[in-house]
Amino acid sequence: MKNFTNPQKPAQNRKVASKTNNTFNALLLCTLLLFTTKALAQTTHIVNNNAGTAADFTDLQAAIDAAANGDIIHVQQSSTSYGNITLNKELILIGRSHSDPNYKSTVGTIFLADGASNSNIKGLNISNIQDSFTTSNTISNLAITDCFISSITIGQAENYNNFLLQGNIMTSSIIIGAQTANVLITNNIFTASSISFMMTDTLLFTNNILSYLLGVSISNNTPDLLNISNSIFVVDYAFSQPVITLSGSGTFQIANSISYSYDATFSTLNFPTGSNITLTNVQENVNPLFTLRNGTPSSGTLADPNGTQFVPGVDDLTLQAGSPVVDDGLYQGYNFKTFGTPTGIPSLKIDTYSPTVPKNGDLNVTITAKTN
Repeated sequence: MKNFTNPQKPAQNRKVASKTNNTFNALLLCTLLLFTTKALAQTTHIVNNNAGTAADFTDLQAAIDAAANGDIIHVQQSSTSYGNITLNKELILIGRSHSDPNYKSTVGTIFLADGASNSNIKGLNISNIQDSFTTSNTISNLAITDCFISSITIGQAENYNNFLLQGNIMTSSIIIGAQTANVLITNNIFTASSISFMMTDTLLFTNNILSYLLGVSISNNTPDLLNISNSIFVVDYAFSQPVITLSGSGTFQIANSISYSYDATFSTLNFPTGSNITLTNVQENVNPLFTLRNGTPSSGTLADPNGTQFVPGVDDLTLQAGSPVVDDGLYQGYNFKTFGTPTGIPSLKIDTYSPTVPKNGDLNVTITAKTN
């Protein structure tokens, strides 16, 4: 074990402040850096289920079945879901966007199976991620980044080692089962009501925003310490209750984190206390000063649902100058993508084009290119 510090990304129009060391497994960090950046002799496959388009495949599972370890599969935008898939190879799955209305790539359930080690899933709108219940072998070095995910349940049938969740929006329950080791959960937005950990080895939960309507429930059913650090807990409607409900047999440490309620009637929103809970440098009932958050609840009524649920293209969760948060929050060391356009993947978007073209005339098209 050694001290691990999230790398500082140069900030643009964001507050730059001090960083906090977190205890983490050095092996996990090194492995994640290797498998998220390594280059292989890869074949790129294009999947597009839109009618009248030319692509290598129209069916995503068929593309996975035909691919070799190390291949890249681009999942094009579509109004039709690509359905459920089983990932049983070392692949990079890349969607166009998880939330851009015109460029969304949607799948149903992703079943993780033996062979999925060293895979990277990014830029997809996903209903569920779960074990395939087909093997008890270990899936290692799995990264899920820049996705919109309703629920995750892993580590109940398959074994996992070195698991990264980064830059995602997660809206329902999250269960990290007992058969999981070395997990890094960072730079995510949780609007989920419950998060449960049953694993027995190293976990780092840092620089996340948790924003469920009535506060989130976090369960630590492990013999180890759950370290929650540099995170922001906000709610839109509460009954003078703790911002988190902590349960389970394990211990908790909450450090360098902040709580705030946008409901003036129930503005006292404290972190829980107890013999198994250690609070270090927390700030309670302090506005984090997001640049823009569309939540304006009135007393005694439920908030505008846009306040609780993060709305890409509307909400801007960068921090204003003068924010009490000790670092860049959600954006600390990571370029969080509000629409889930995968980091490092260039994109083209047609903004305007001529609706009609005269004979022998020119077609005028305006295209925006981004490096992301």
